[in-house]
Amino acid sequence: MKVGDLVKYAHPDSFDDCEDQIGVVVEVNSWVDKGAPDRNFGVHVLVAWPNGLIETFDEYEIDIIEHAS
Repeated sequence: MKVGDLVKYAHPDSFDDCEDQIGVVVEVNSWVDKGAPDRNFGVHVLVAWPNGLIETFDEYEIDIIEHAS
């Protein structure tokens, strides 16, 4: 996943504000807990939605519709 990718929310019934909308990835942040790097790590993705919301998700919460060129 990278900045500019078009995405949709993978579980729309639990985040109704963005149901059936296509958002744009504006930032991707990988993180690692220095105290437990082998088991506590992940990727947070900041998404801008057409309704004006900008929200952060774990990468598994959104699906890529189209990769940015």
